[in-house]
Amino acid sequence: MKKHKLLTSILTGALALTVGFTGVATEQQASAASSKTTKVSKNYYTKAALNMRTGPTTKAKRVLTIPKGKKVYAYQRKTVSGTWYKVKYNGKVGWVSGKYLSSKKAKKTVKKASAASGNAIINAGRKYVGTPYVWGGSRPGGFDCSGFTSYVYKQAGMKSLPRTSRAQKASVKRVSSPKVGDLIFFSATPGGSYISHVGIYAGNNQVLHAAGNSVKFQSLSGYWNQRVVSYGTTR
Repeated sequence: MKKHKLLTSILTGALALTVGFTGVATEQQASAASSKTTKVSKNYYTKAALNMRTGPTTKAKRVLTIPKGKKVYAYQRKTVSGTWYKVKYNGKVGWVSGKYLSSKKAKKTVKKASAASGNAIINAGRKYVGTPYVWGGSRPGGFDCSGFTSYVYKQAGMKSLPRTSRAQKASVKRVSSPKVGDLIFFSATPGGSYISHVGIYAGNNQVLHAAGNSVKFQSLSGYWNQRVVSYGTTR
């Protein structure tokens, strides 16, 4: 009887060990399968600046940081604590997290000069046609050239402009040809380069400005065309 109980205990223990080892083996196999390295051959783009590392883990040594929007060539993939790719970039090889990769290149957001904002500037300035020219004036009671442009830009919700024509020229981006609402800078003499006047391009070869005795629209042909120094935009 005692021998029977002893044999039963031995068999039960052996079975438990077998089950235990089988479970461990299964877990190890599953882990190995999940972290298996597979071959890929694909270009990706970085969605954000990310670190290239010597191994597929954030604990691995950093090789370099790849900037956002750069193309990398991936040739291995490994799933371990997320998906990692072994990539080539700029002559270097290393691992990067797949979380920050995209198969499509992000489109660059280009700010285009808005016709709506240009028209808003002209519409804001149009209301003051006939307002007297007053040297140093920057209010609806009277404007000088730069006082008018800075006031109108503010009313149209555009970038704030400095007070003088030369300071305004320094604050904007130079363009080769103006769009409606851009600034035009003039010299006092034909072919000159010293800025002494500023107006707003109104389209159709016209300028809206405070000149002479009042705010007005004038043609850019002849007198004013000879004195154009440059064009500038805030958009």
